[in-house]
Amino acid sequence: MRVLGKGSAASIISVVLGFVRFFVAIGLAITAFATLVLPFVPPPGYRVTVPVSFTVEGLSPLHGRRPGFGFEVGRKDDSAEGEPAPDNAARKRALLDRVDGSVTIDDASKAFVAANAVALMLILVYGLFIIDQVRAVLRTLIHGNPFDPANGTHIRRVGFAVIAGEFARAMLVWAENLYAAGHVAIEGVRFDTSPDISFWTLIYGLIILVIAEVFRAGTRLDQEQSLTI
Repeated sequence: MRVLGKGSAASIISVVLGFVRFFVAIGLAITAFATLVLPFVPPPGYRVTVPVSFTVEGLSPLHGRRPGFGFEVGRKDDSAEGEPAPDNAARKRALLDRVDGSVTIDDASKAFVAANAVALMLILVYGLFIIDQVRAVLRTLIHGNPFDPANGTHIRRVGFAVIAGEFARAMLVWAENLYAAGHVAIEGVRFDTSPDISFWTLIYGLIILVIAEVFRAGTRLDQEQSLTI
């Protein structure tokens, strides 16, 4: 399959992203409407499901963190205090790979619900921004002009958005942890009270910025070659 031109892979990806953008925009509109009517909804009964990270404290503590949309949970200690360490087979059997990373809070206040609704709207706007930047690049590929001068700017925006989004995600989960720690009591579970930033995501953002500079250099060379000819 061709990469450039109409009917190419770039064209198919652009169409798919168009559908994704439509549903994200619908979600944004629904969330905004729900936020506007929230003050007129009588309490009680507000229930909110929020992302959290935690540590399970027991004979062999388990530490949970949220690198993506779920949890990666693994043993912090190979064995309980005063007991022999298990062999490799037992250690593998005891490893939990992924756990759903959310907690449901009943009887949440209107302010907390509104804050989460605003955070969700910002996330959706963030998603729309990245989709628009990627689709702008794909349009130049569809028209057979990969070295469009604007491509470097679009890709650079995506890189900065990935980096800023990771810091925002870490701060959001941290804020949810602080609220959950004060309003949710689960035996053996301690919510983390410090931000957990994924440095891999920051590296991905830096790689995207490098790619943006490659595009800028390629554009400059393409323009110089055109002038030479």
